Amino acid sequence: MKCVGKRKYFVDNPVWREIFGAEIQYFRLDPRYWERIIERFKGTGLRCVTTYVQWSTHLVAPPDKKHPAGVLDFTGKTDPRLNLMGFLELIEKHGLNLNFRCGPFCCNEMVHGGYPPWLVLGDPNIMVWDWQNRTTQGYWIGKKEGSQPSYLHPTYLQWCEHWIRAVDTIIGPHLKSNGGCVTMVNLDNEISYIVRDGFLDSDYNPVNVGPGGWYHQFLQKKYGAARSLPYPTKYRSMEEVAPPRSVPEVITTDMAYYLDWIEFKTWVMAEYIRRLRMMHEANGVRDVTFMTNFNPHRPEGVPTRMPALEEATGGGLVGYDFYRGTFMSYSGYHSMARVLKLMNASVRHTWSAEFMSGTWNKVLPSRVSEDHMRFMSRCALAHGCKAMAWFMFHDRDCWGDAPVSSHGHPRANLNVLRETPALLFDKVKDWESLRPVNDVAIIYDLVQHQHTSIGDPMPCADNDLHTGRPAIDGVSAGLATAEYEGLFRLVEQAGLQAGVVDIIHSDRSLADYKIAFLPGSPVMERRAAERLKKFMANGGILVLSGPMPKRDERGRAMKFPGLGVPVTRGPATTLRVGKGMLIWHREYLAQEKPEEESQAAAEFIEALLERYAANPQVRLTVQEPVSWVDWQEGGGHRVYRQPRNLGSAILQRGRSEALLFVMNHYPEAARFRVKLTGHYKVLRHLETGETLALTDGAVGLDLDRKSAEIYEVH
Repeated sequence: MKCVGKRKYFVDNPVWREIFGAEIQYFRLDPRYWERIIERFKGTGLRCVTTYVQWSTHLVAPPDKKHPAGVLDFTGKTDPRLNLMGFLELIEKHGLNLNFRCGPFCCNEMVHGGYPPWLVLGDPNIMVWDWQNRTTQGYWIGKKEGSQPSYLHPTYLQWCEHWIRAVDTIIGPHLKSNGGCVTMVNLDNEISYIVRDGFLDSDYNPVNVGPGGWYHQFLQKKYGAARSLPYPTKYRSMEEVAPPRSVPEVITTDMAYYLDWIEFKTWVMAEYIRRLRMMHEANGVRDVTFMTNFNPHRPEGVPTRMPALEEATGGGLVGYDFYRGTFMSYSGYHSMARVLKLMNASVRHTWSAEFMSGTWNKVLPSRVSEDHMRFMSRCALAHGCKAMAWFMFHDRDCWGDAPVSSHGHPRANLNVLRETPALLFDKVKDWESLRPVNDVAIIYDLVQHQHTSIGDPMPCADNDLHTGRPAIDGVSAGLATAEYEGLFRLVEQAGLQAGVVDIIHSDRSLADYKIAFLPGSPVMERRAAERLKKFMANGGILVLSGPMPKRDERGRAMKFPGLGVPVTRGPATTLRVGKGMLIWHREYLAQEKPEEESQAAAEFIEALLERYAANPQVRLTVQEPVSWVDWQEGGGHRVYRQPRNLGSAILQRGRSEALLFVMNHYPEAARFRVKLTGHYKVLRHLETGETLALTDGAVGLDLDRKSAEIYEVH
């Protein structure tokens, strides 16, 4: 593998094969089985072992003057499982890469998440505080013991510096550029205040909100002077500003005050990641790819804003952690696809840092099957995930159904790890350049989702979407986010694919689309409004479903689109805007739960797409109605008929080839018709080599339940 400028691996031109990997945790395995498990790993064709290196695990005794991070055992002197040096030598012996995941926080179903107990049970003054100035619950939730350190507290950062200096003495000689194995370094893990990142849950520590603290410094950098604050209350100095300590029922001109508190949390997390990176760099750890990862949040990007964290890595990678039920539901599929689409639009490289392989229950009600893992991974690859690190590779305490046992016995789902790199790199010419092709865009305007987050008590509970207070101009929080999510499903049920335009981060890709959908919201960032007006003025068609935005991110009145006159009325009003138009459906279209979408809304979306996206790159329809029987339901047989299209077809194009991913989300086998636009004549099954001729660009495909097939397109 080539090192880019002897600086960072994988960054400027990622070699995705080198990043595909899985988690091996040496400290949770009998060392007798280390090499057997590494050999199993190498046999899959995966290249990058990931492993946590946990502070508390290696801690033998608390800190003293000679050992400021504590007395640490990295050689196995006190316990052979702690022989990190021996483990690294085995990785190097087998020519593999290593993602060195040294925290300081690791999570990992460990007591205190890998933090030393003396740290999380220590001084409450360095911990995260909630709105009532109480320390918040740390990671050991079951026992409710310990707290979470406040990310930018100087005492905590000093402890981090001691730990990082200790592990960097190990990393340095084992860097790939020095002939070793370490190519990546994890800058903390799933940063989010240990899931306590609700609006009022964190972080009111005085180091942040005290006079001149980080909160006031953040406001100073953003606004310059107190007189420039866009708040209804006027302040003589920044130090007079106190953060919100309640969620209001209604927000109007005080909107920026509440949104700034959310943005501040994002800023703190990014600054923390930047500080950790600088600590490593100061110790000479430079020619690696620094990375960090996100745990699930809903809405996506609040407060863990992907571009901000990517920038903090100094040009490294950010990855998302995907875990789903043990047969991925239609809802689970769409949440994963939606996140990947946002990553495609927001960060340079789309990657999963932890991808479900097994589950954290030792005694399982259902198995993590080979079929599930194959289906889930192919759905992710279809939507632009360029590589993944499976978590876990082996069983361990409180983890079961991994691809190999804790002694290295292979399981059926090991086949998925073996076949995936073989498919992508042995049978595909240029996986690096392939990207999903989308027909329409859905606009991601961050401020809409920040509105949702203000009243959300637990953003990381991604099975729940908050709706309710605070209202803006009579519109409850959460409705715009629900519309954003539901629009993806309605577009896909019409047989097409929607991409994301992260309108504030970058609107460049908007020019690639003829039609875009905007979730209705009472608030819109002013820059977003201007960019969407320009899109329409240049001939674009914008479909707005729900309330017209009336305020900008500072709560100021705003007219959107601000020009144009009605052309038609009916279920929707059409406004001419320059060379393009705004189609405004005054009611929300996509508020229903997955698989319960309104048929009328689906027909409205389909009619729009038929008219304005008349030549989709690929369109999928269900050829025959799909039904199935649940004999237990209601004490007798019940026949389910699902009238909605629960199939997906995604075309990917690269420099020299095209791939077609087709997925069946029904719990029953189904037959689909796929039609491609262009001069394509043949589909060739990527695994079997079977060829299917296209007639006028169309072909019928028969897929098993919950399955995904990949075809070369010629």
